Amino acid sequence: MGPLTPRNPRLRAKYPYNDMVWKKLDPETKGFAEIKQVIKYADDVEMCCPGLVDRFQEVATNGKLTKDAFDNYGKPTDRAKHRAKRAKRHDLGELRQLFDTIVKAGEKDIKLADLVRHKREVNRICPELITEFSDIDQDNSCSVSWDELRVFAGGTDDWLKFQLQNIIGLDGLKDQIHQFHQSISLDKKRQAAGFDVKDAGGKYHMIFQGNPGTGKTTMGRVVAALLKRIGITASDLLVEVQRDQLVAGYVGQTAPKTQEKIDEAREGVLFVDEAYRLSQGSKSGSDYGKEAIETLMGAMTAPPGEAPVMVFAGYPNDMASFMQANSGLYRRIAYTFDFEDYTPLDLAKILGKMAQGKGFGLSAELTSNNFEVLSRMIEEGTLPEARALMNGGICERIFTFAKQSLDGRCQASGQVSVEITAEDITMAMTRIPPPPRRDDGGCDDGGRGGGGGGGGGDEQLRHELTNVKQQLILVKQQLRTARADSSRLKGELDRTKALLASRPAAPPSAAGAPQAPQAPPANQAPPAGA
Repeated sequence: MGPLTPRNPRLRAKYPYNDMVWKKLDPETKGFAEIKQVIKYADDVEMCCPGLVDRFQEVATNGKLTKDAFDNYGKPTDRAKHRAKRAKRHDLGELRQLFDTIVKAGEKDIKLADLVRHKREVNRICPELITEFSDIDQDNSCSVSWDELRVFAGGTDDWLKFQLQNIIGLDGLKDQIHQFHQSISLDKKRQAAGFDVKDAGGKYHMIFQGNPGTGKTTMGRVVAALLKRIGITASDLLVEVQRDQLVAGYVGQTAPKTQEKIDEAREGVLFVDEAYRLSQGSKSGSDYGKEAIETLMGAMTAPPGEAPVMVFAGYPNDMASFMQANSGLYRRIAYTFDFEDYTPLDLAKILGKMAQGKGFGLSAELTSNNFEVLSRMIEEGTLPEARALMNGGICERIFTFAKQSLDGRCQASGQVSVEITAEDITMAMTRIPPPPRRDDGGCDDGGRGGGGGGGGGDEQLRHELTNVKQQLILVKQQLRTARADSSRLKGELDRTKALLASRPAAPPSAAGAPQAPQAPPANQAPPAGA
C-alpha cells in the first residue's frame, strides 16, 4: 500500500483525494479554510497532509488556511523537513505499545485491515504508518514488522544498517557506503552548529565499478533511497539506462534522446549501466556516444532537483579507460565505489536464499556449518573465470540445472520433493559451460586482467587453457559422482546381505528318515514287483 495521495502537486490531478478534502474545508469556494472546518475534518487533513494540524500556526495566515498554503504544504522539501521533525519525537516505547495494540492476536505484522480499524490511534501517535507505509515496508510484503517500524523511527543510520545487513557479502563496499553517509551527515551537523563547512557543491555523482553480477543495480536502489532520506534528492526514483537508450542512429537525435532520460530521472538517480560503451563507436562506424556524454556532462553541473544524481557503472578496467578518455566526466564525479567479486561462501549463501525465495530448499548436508559443504563444492566445481564473469548470476545457472536434476529424480521415483541435494548441485555444475572470450576489446577474465590489446595467439591459448580447466573440473565431478554411486551401491549390498543373514534358516531333514518314493518318468516302466 502506497501513500494515499502524492505530495507532488504535478501529480495531484491523477489523485483527486486532496481536492476532495479541500472541497470539505472550503465548501463556499472562498479560497481559504477557517479553523472550525480544519477541526471538523482534522482526520482527513492529517491523512493527506500529515502534521499540518500541529503546524497550523506556521502555515496559516491570519488564522486562515489558504488554498496555496494547503497545496504547497505537500511539496517534497516541506515533507522531508516534517518527516525529520516527527521522527525525532517518536518514542520507541510508545511505538511498541501501538504496534502490540493494533496487531491481531496470532499475527506478527501490521496489515492494511489493522490500520483501518485503528486509524484514529495511528494518526495520533504515528501517522507515517499510513502516509509512508510503502517506505516502512522494506520487503514489499504489504505488511510492516516491528523491525521495519523500529528502523523507520530510528533514523537513517538504523535504516541503512538494516538495508545493508540484508545484502550478502560486499563488506568492503558496505564500509564505503557507510563512510559516504557519515561524511554527508557530519557536514550537515557542522553547518547546523554554525561552522562554514562547504558541502559537495551538489556533486554527488558516482562510479560503480565491478564485474557483472555483483549487485550494482541493487546497491543503486539503496543509494537512491539513501539520497532521498538525507535530503539530497526529492525522490528515490532510479532510472536505469544503457547505451541504446541514450544514443540514436542519426545526427541530431542523440542529445534529445539523452535529455529525455535526464528529465525522467530529474528528482532521483540516473543509473548508466555499462557506461564505458558510450565512448565506443557503433558497428556502423558512427560515434554518437560522444554527443550523449556531452549532454550528460551539461546536466551534471546542475544541483540535485534540477538534474538527477548520476551513477556510471561498468567493469573496473573499462571504467578507468572511460574516465581517462573523458576528463570532463572525471572532474564532475566525486565518489567511486568498488564492488568486489563474491567468494564461494557468498555464492553458497546467495544460492540458498535464491532457492528459498523460489519455494525450494537445500539439504541439511549443504547448509550445515555455515554452508561449508556447498561453499567447497562451488569452489571446486566452477571455474574462477566463470565466477568472476557471472558472480551472482552463476547461482541462477546452478539453481536452474539443479532443479532439472531434482525434477528427473521426482519423475523417476513418482514422489514430489522440493529439496535440492548435493547430487543435484554436482550435476548442475557439470552443465555450466566455460566462459566465452570477451570480444569488445576487454579482457576475458571479467575485467581484472590486462586489457584487450593484440596477441591473438595468446588469447587463443588462454581460451584453450580455460577449456582444459573446465574439462578437468568435469572429470573430477564425474569421479566424485561415481564414488558416491559406488558408495551408495555398496551400502545397499551390505544392507541386503545383513537382511539375508537375519532370516531364519530352513530346518535340515532328519538323518535316516524314510523318504517318499519318487515317481518314475512317464516313459519308464515301473520296477518289477511294484
